[in-house]
Amino acid sequence: MKKLILATFLVFGFIATALAESYESVDPTGAEATVWYRVNRDSQVAFMDKMTEEFNKSNSYGITIKAVSAGHYGEINTKFVNLIGTDELPDMSIGYQNQLANWNMPGADSLMDMNDLVNSAKWALPAEVMSDIPAGFLGQDIAADFGGQRLGFPLRRSMEVLYANMDWLKELGYSEIPKSPSEFKKAACKASKQPFSKAVDTSASPMGWSFGTDASRLGSVILAMGGDTMNKHTNTYSLDSKEAMAAATLISEMAAEGCLAAATEKYGEQTDFGNGRVLFTTGSSSGLPYYGKAISKGADFNWSIYSVPHATTKPRANLYGPSFGITKKDDKRKQVAVWLWLQNFLKNENLAEFVTLTNYTPVRLSTLDLLGDYRAKNPQFDIVRDLMPTAGSETPPAASYEEVRGMMKDAVADLLSGKDPKSVMQDLNDQANEVQREIIAEING
Repeated sequence: MKKLILATFLVFGFIATALAESYESVDPTGAEATVWYRVNRDSQVAFMDKMTEEFNKSNSYGITIKAVSAGHYGEINTKFVNLIGTDELPDMSIGYQNQLANWNMPGADSLMDMNDLVNSAKWALPAEVMSDIPAGFLGQDIAADFGGQRLGFPLRRSMEVLYANMDWLKELGYSEIPKSPSEFKKAACKASKQPFSKAVDTSASPMGWSFGTDASRLGSVILAMGGDTMNKHTNTYSLDSKEAMAAATLISEMAAEGCLAAATEKYGEQTDFGNGRVLFTTGSSSGLPYYGKAISKGADFNWSIYSVPHATTKPRANLYGPSFGITKKDDKRKQVAVWLWLQNFLKNENLAEFVTLTNYTPVRLSTLDLLGDYRAKNPQFDIVRDLMPTAGSETPPAASYEEVRGMMKDAVADLLSGKDPKSVMQDLNDQANEVQREIIAEING
């Protein structure tokens, strides 16, 4: 038995050493590599070009990175999938957690386990940087489908927040945003019968809560009730949990009572909110400046944000966003090269400038200390900061979630149309887990 234990120890020790040495001995000098990223404005592209050029000039290894704006996330996903198995894949690409998982499915197997670099003695981020990133952020890319591999690393996040018309709330008898689901429902229902005095179009029917029909909106309410989209311990969907049922019931009841209306037009929630037609709406924190502009052009009222009303002791907002995954290449120099480029991006001064251009939330808490002017112009941003420590994420790093997202959207439509919330969520959970079982069976061969 002792010999067996010793042999086992030696085998695992050899594997660990081999993995470490595979990167500890890599010399990235002169490496050339390509990164795909996602931004959508000229000023943002200019920043990425400038930051990459500075990295290329200043890094001590003579590394040259070509960073490319590769389209929106759907386009990036399509491009990546179509290039799997070719030499044309980028060395690093941005994608949502479920997309990264899809890129790593059998037959694709395109991404490296970034734990090999994150935990490297030679190439790891400094300890003070790692400790500056909330554990919740770091955990979002750990894929249980693939034995706990880290398929990506976060750079920025957005938070699903509740936008509230504070002047209208005051007219309804409230001094602050209702925090509990029951009080929130009362306020929204009251608003549907008592229009805002400063509404731009007084003939338009008032709405308590404008609710987008997508997975993130449903996921946000489930999180706020204390639930999760997926059980991390069993690696199965938990969309029929008591918390998910409570979320579905709230949405269903508010729709039935005329206190909630579906937001179907792109950015329509911003317009309706800005014009004083909607008391509450839910959207990304990256939209803060755009909501502000809509309000100044519209009914011009005082407004604020908070998490979706929660049944938990502390607010539990939905924090989501893409990560960078590194493709498997025979030339490990390229993998180290793009990892060093990402490390450079994670410098506070770069993240701070990126925030001012994109309105995204940085993953490093200390970055916020460099954003005094931005926070003064966008005071609601500090609320996002305060909500970060207890936030969760509706997006699991599971390949099945690409399909399940569509199922969740259909479920929201069913809830808004008056279908029984218990049946809707049970059916949703059954369908989601059937897809998950098929995916796991495919992974396990």
